[in-house]
Amino acid sequence: MNRLLLVCLQVILGFTELLAQPEIKKPPIISETLIFPQQDKHVHGSSIVSLPNGDFLATWFQGSGERTADDVRIMGARLKKGEYQWSFPFLMADTKNIPDCNPVLFLNSKGKLFLVWVAVEANRWEYSILRFRTSIDYLNAGAPVWNWQDNILLKPGDKFATETEKNFKNVQQFTRGDAETLKPKSDFFSKREKEVLELMAKGYASKAIAKKLFITEKTIESHRKNMVTKAKVKNTMELISFATGKGMIKI
Repeated sequence: MNRLLLVCLQVILGFTELLAQPEIKKPPIISETLIFPQQDKHVHGSSIVSLPNGDFLATWFQGSGERTADDVRIMGARLKKGEYQWSFPFLMADTKNIPDCNPVLFLNSKGKLFLVWVAVEANRWEYSILRFRTSIDYLNAGAPVWNWQDNILLKPGDKFATETEKNFKNVQQFTRGDAETLKPKSDFFSKREKEVLELMAKGYASKAIAKKLFITEKTIESHRKNMVTKAKVKNTMELISFATGKGMIKI
């Protein structure tokens, strides 16, 4: 009896020691692979979704630039379950002659696939149109079969406008990105830059502007380039349109 009790105690103690040992955690499975070969195009704004059949579907925007390049479009690729090589990239969306940027993929509670992105009109972020496509046929190779496409038109209420105006004041401390366009109209361009731009808008040539303002043509070109950079536009015509639209200059 005593011997049986001793054996039972040894078993219990051994089991207790086993439980007391620290749990050995298995290292996470980490792997990496290129979705597409390296290229000279600008590629950005990626999104990925796990599909019900175990595939992965990725999307991104690609082109010679971002909002200022009209050839930018939405591309995609698929990684089949159990495979290690992504498919050849395929077209997901392309608004003709307008940059398509910042795509997002997601599945809703009913398993419908959504692709949401912005089409950047006039090459300005603030003129972007929010677009979306949906699909219920997306498990086969290649791009999903899109069943529906539309624009999302937003009309914010007065509360949104009030909050936006209030918070924009806090953004003006930054000097990069779109915060530049939120600066007060009075200090967006320097006094001299506005003088040069107003004369350009009235049709004056660089030589005539130089004579009128007592500066060199080289200085005028420098002012023009600086203003194009500040306004994030592509040329002088867009610069004039930008400045007159915001009431920065008078013609």
